[in-house]
Amino acid sequence: MKRVAKLIGAGKSLPEKIVTSEEMEAQMGFDELGIRKGMAKILSGVSRRRVAADDVQSSDLAVEAAGKAMEMAGKKPEDIDLVIFAALTQDVAEPATANIVMDALDIRNAKSFDIKNACNAFVSALEIANMYIENGNVNTALIVTGEVLSRFVRMDLLKDPSKLKDVNATFSVGDGGGAVVLEAAEAEDDDFGIVSAFRTFPDTWEDGVLWGGGTRYPHDPDKFYFQNESEEMMKINFRRSMEFYKEQFEQLAIDPADIDLFIPTQITRYLIIKSCESLNLPVDRVISQIGEFGNMSTASIPVAISRMIDNGTLRLGSGQKVVLLGVANGFNVGLIYMRI
Repeated sequence: MKRVAKLIGAGKSLPEKIVTSEEMEAQMGFDELGIRKGMAKILSGVSRRRVAADDVQSSDLAVEAAGKAMEMAGKKPEDIDLVIFAALTQDVAEPATANIVMDALDIRNAKSFDIKNACNAFVSALEIANMYIENGNVNTALIVTGEVLSRFVRMDLLKDPSKLKDVNATFSVGDGGGAVVLEAAEAEDDDFGIVSAFRTFPDTWEDGVLWGGGTRYPHDPDKFYFQNESEEMMKINFRRSMEFYKEQFEQLAIDPADIDLFIPTQITRYLIIKSCESLNLPVDRVISQIGEFGNMSTASIPVAISRMIDNGTLRLGSGQKVVLLGVANGFNVGLIYMRI
């Protein structure tokens, strides 16, 4: 029988502090600039988002989510063979934040590493963990993410009201953590486990860059804030991603009507709606949580998985078909097709 990776646990970590879009507008001085109230929500579709306390790190959110995922999976620290930390934010430049997570969870006998692929880091980690499991090198994998994106948002950026659209990403950012546990299983004949497809369009890598921290700008304090993707590039990359998904739906024989749940990257509510229209997705089976939690980057998809398991929409071991749609600056687009 074929060896496949199965999802056996999921967890989330959501900071207690809630910041509404109205509160964000007040902090950014909309009144003083003469900007219409409510524009932050109109541009992003976000009503509120979670913001981590000053003493909370990326690893803290990942550890809390991982503990819940391991409890659901019935796994102890000694059961974990592989730990992947996949996020845009991280505790330190070096070593890997996965090491910090392992130490906190008392995982002592696993291989580990961090991966970065902008908002697609989590879905990329799923693909990698699946490869490890399918080839027999790993039996149980823990994938974690913790995003403290709020520390990379510049609240004084809006000095020119005409530049409002240029800081759209600022309005949607939220903090959070997510985790999943995958385990090797012997598949039934019709169980394909996890199938993945990714593509990179590197010609637009300079659009929407967090410039600080690398060798180009190691110490420039003005470079450590999110830069919006340009409106022109958003249109180009949306077209590219839709073409990629349609191509993969055809190659993988994915019939949207036959899928139990779609979980897309949560960038803006508008883009989720446009994606549904372009791909002819059944709206009632597409998760849109950005209004309540904002764009948590890599944490958005695992948080959604955890929430859907908690509310009974997804049932572990049910054989439900789930499609994850990942989009990330760089420009990277990915798809995960899995049986739960």
